[in-house]
This record gives sequence, structure tokens and C-alpha cells, in this order.
Amino acid sequence: MRKRWLSLGALVSVIAALVASCGKGSGELDPEDLGIGGPDSNFSGGAAGSEKNFAALINNFAQAKPAHQPWAGFWWPYTSNGIARSTHEGASPAGRYDAARGRTTNAQNWEVHKHGSAVPKVQGWWGHCNGWCVAAALFPEPRAAIKVNGIRFGIGDIKALLTEAGMEASADFFGERVDPWDRNYQRKFEDTIPNQFMLVLTNYMGIHRKTVLIDRFTGGEVWNQPLAGYRFEYPKPSDYLGVDPQAPNVHRLNVTATIWWMEDNVPPEIQTPPFDFKESRTVTARTLKMEVWLDGPVVFGADGKITQSGNLIVARRGDYLVGGAWKNGHINHGHPDYMWVPYSILKVDPVAEVQYANAHIDIDWIKKHVLSGGVDDPSVTPAPIEPAPAPSPRPSPGQPPATPAHPPGPPVPGNGGVGG
Repeated sequence: MRKRWLSLGALVSVIAALVASCGKGSGELDPEDLGIGGPDSNFSGGAAGSEKNFAALINNFAQAKPAHQPWAGFWWPYTSNGIARSTHEGASPAGRYDAARGRTTNAQNWEVHKHGSAVPKVQGWWGHCNGWCVAAALFPEPRAAIKVNGIRFGIGDIKALLTEAGMEASADFFGERVDPWDRNYQRKFEDTIPNQFMLVLTNYMGIHRKTVLIDRFTGGEVWNQPLAGYRFEYPKPSDYLGVDPQAPNVHRLNVTATIWWMEDNVPPEIQTPPFDFKESRTVTARTLKMEVWLDGPVVFGADGKITQSGNLIVARRGDYLVGGAWKNGHINHGHPDYMWVPYSILKVDPVAEVQYANAHIDIDWIKKHVLSGGVDDPSVTPAPIEPAPAPSPRPSPGQPPATPAHPPGPPVPGNGGVGG
């Protein structure tokens, strides 16, 4: 199964019709209701959640963090040769991997030519942020160096190998990437809508405790980050705007949310402290303001608590979803460009025309020999480690990524930390 970039034209259902209704909103929420799925979807969607009623969500899941805390790391930029970049003693994670496998693999050379400074028209922001996001969401943080066949893998090396393997993953995906060279460029700025944003966070992370990933750069560059947590401020009666004059069945409410994401512009070997809903060296916060749309009125009790509300609306207008309005001023550093939830690493097809992950990095071998604490592989004779090649970056700003550096799905190259 290969990952898929869902076009909004393939979406087939809505959360609620734009009719006046009010209720608890309990029961199963089909994954298509969150803007995913469809008859040809490869995504699981099974954890989409079961709640869309605003009162139930704000009263029970206003704040959450995933059961497995994602870890901070490094984005391994292409201009520095990706995971063929030296970590210590002049060797790279890919070079150590090749040595431990007796040079039956060619990971370091592949990395330089496919994920490194040799990639045609390489841009300074291309990197492995998507693979790091997947790895940080699915695997515990490495805590110690290990040896396999006498080859030492430091914490940074292990994180790098997991990051590379994470470049191909299965995931549930929400929204479409903003591509500056796409004729629908402006429309895609708004395709991750506030109602969908709240539903994904509260259902996936709030109810099911899963890690949600975002592209935090609304514009054309891609800066993927795993969310460490979120918090929705509790609305006040003054936040309730009543019905929309042009749509009397739509009730509007101002909402403020804060999201925290793990950083990937820190040393690869860093150990991530426990997340406590505060900014730190490894965690960055952003506050988002939005207007959400409901299909019924909001009722506040004497104590200021919401006792009743309508359901969050996600409706289809042509090829795009509507449901709420963003109220953030910055065009690029506003709301997420897209959101996704990873489930598993996909094995690379060694004969595929386009490969997004390093075809020589085998996640099963990593699990058996590296993540196990260091188990030798007797099927090979270890070889000397090849020195990490020196990068010769020549960023070419303003150019679209060249295949395969620009895959059509969530695993796209991008800097999750800083530009350049």
C-alpha cells in the first residue's frame, strides 16, 4: 500500500447538513465526515473518532496530549546531504548503517544523490521533517548508543535512520498542500478549515490519544511538526455571535486555541523533556483564532458553562470544504496548511520509479538489530565506515521541487525548524 495525496475533489460526505438542529451528537463519526476517505482511499480512517458536538468536545476534550509523546530531533536538510551528513568522528548515520551491513547496502550514496546536495535544483528548506514527524510519532525516543557488528550508532544516528524510514508512511490526511505553481494556490490556503481543525484535534488526540502532525507553514514551503498537545480556551457568552444573517441555520462562535509542536532544529542526540504545555528549547507554541460554525445554538448555564450546542459543521462547496473562518493575520504563519495522522512505516519498493525513502534503509533490520538494544547480524561481515561526503549545496530559490524530492503525499520534503 502506497501513501496517497487526497484531493478535495474525492471527498464524498459532510459532517452535518446546514439545517437547524441541536443534540448531543454522540454515536459513530465516519472518517469521511472529517474530510477523509472515499471509495478509493487507502487510509485507515478507523480512529477518526465519534464526537462532533461542540459542547461535548469543549467540556471533555478542551486540552489533550498524545499517549506517546513525540520527540524533538533534527530535520537532516538536503543541502547537508540528509542522513549522509556527519554526526561524529567524520561518519554519517547512513555510512554506519552500510558498514554494519557489510556494505551489502548503498544507503550513503543513495542519500547524497536522492536526498542530498546532488539533487537537481535543491532548495535550502528541503529536508526530512516529514520522516522525522512519523518516526517521532510512532517510535519511542532512543535513549542510548548501541553497537551492531562492532559499529557504534549514537542516539542521533538512530534517530536519523528512523527519520529516513519514516519518509514513506500510511496516514489519514486532511487538507491539501499549498503549491505556489498550482492554479488553485490561493484556495488551498483555506482548505484546512477551523471546524475540521478542531474535530481532528479533539477526536484523534483528545479521544484516541494519537499524535497529530501538521504543516505549520500555510504557504508554499513545508514545515512538518508533530504536535505535543493542544488547548482550546473555554468560550465566554460574549464569544457567541448568534446566527449568520446570510445563513440563519448556521450559529457562529469565536474560539481560541493554542498548539504546541516539537522542534527539529535541535541537536540530533538531544533528549526530549516531558511536555507540560509550556514552550521550551524543544517545544514551540502558536495561538490560533477562529470562528467555528455549528448547526444549532449555544446555550450557557448560569455558571458560564456550555450546557447545550449544535454540532460542528463541515460542508462541501464544489471541490472544497467549508466550516468556520480563520481570524489570524499572518498569511504564512497562520493556520496549518494540512494535518495528518501516521499509522505505520511503508516498505520501499526497490524497483519503483519514484522512491521517497532511502531504498537501502530497511525498517525491519533496524527494529531487529538497532531498536532491540544492539543485536549483531551474523549474515554479514562488518566493513570499515566510509567517511561522510562533503556537501556542495547550491540552493535554487523559487523552483518547484524536482521528482522525487516532491512526492504527492504527506511525506514531502520540508524544513520543520527554520528556513535555509
